[in-house]
Amino acid sequence: MPKNVVRPASVWATGSRSPRQQIVGRHIGATRSDNALTPTIARWVIQTYTDPGEIVCDPNPGPGLVVAEAVRAGRHALALPTQPRWESTLEANLDLARLAGSTGHATLLDSIDDPRATDLPGAVDLVLTGLRHTPTSDPSRVLVDLYEDLDAVADWVWPGGHIVITCRPWHRRGRLVDLPGQIHEAVDAVGLVPADHCIALIAPMHGQQLRPRRSTRMGDRPEGTDLHGCRTTLPTHLDVLVFQLPPAAGHEMKGGGQ
Repeated sequence: MPKNVVRPASVWATGSRSPRQQIVGRHIGATRSDNALTPTIARWVIQTYTDPGEIVCDPNPGPGLVVAEAVRAGRHALALPTQPRWESTLEANLDLARLAGSTGHATLLDSIDDPRATDLPGAVDLVLTGLRHTPTSDPSRVLVDLYEDLDAVADWVWPGGHIVITCRPWHRRGRLVDLPGQIHEAVDAVGLVPADHCIALIAPMHGQQLRPRRSTRMGDRPEGTDLHGCRTTLPTHLDVLVFQLPPAAGHEMKGGGQ
């Protein structure tokens, strides 16, 4: 059942450690190529919106960061198929979680109609996913993909359950894309209602100032520029958009039902 959540703070202090530091020893190095969210942010969301033994679903799991963090937190993790390039990374991250003595377990479905979905101990308590985009992505396509991901699993969620989407600031041709606003439109089409909008820091605080991290990976663009050479600011946060399934909505696990 959905957890009775005390509304979290609007700004989350989740940026004291770099993504590299968060991943070392907990996820394999290839996970760093995905910047949809960080391990600390995933844990923060999971611990805020669920209790041990409840079900966390990522319909677009990428390298499996959410799935592995859910298992480590003693939750049941559920995921739809990831992209082929992430399959081995997802499995490796789950292996690391199991070796760490995690008490949760993961169900990786082969499709939306996989009958194993009906073997879960209940409906989904939390859907958590990060929006993935590149400088060359088409915003319309990214939002359509998000709609399809959420529409596929919305019927699995408890009435009143939470759906959390993270997104990184996105500059195209020197202009900031209003991703939060466009996400709201996509989610409204699924039938979800807004519950909260928080900021999760990905940069450390020094006194009263945020200090953007410097990127040192090979192949990165010059700092402060986008794909077209336009100046941008380096991101210091992720937007965390929280939605709920209306309390009056029913739930049925596709493929059999609960």
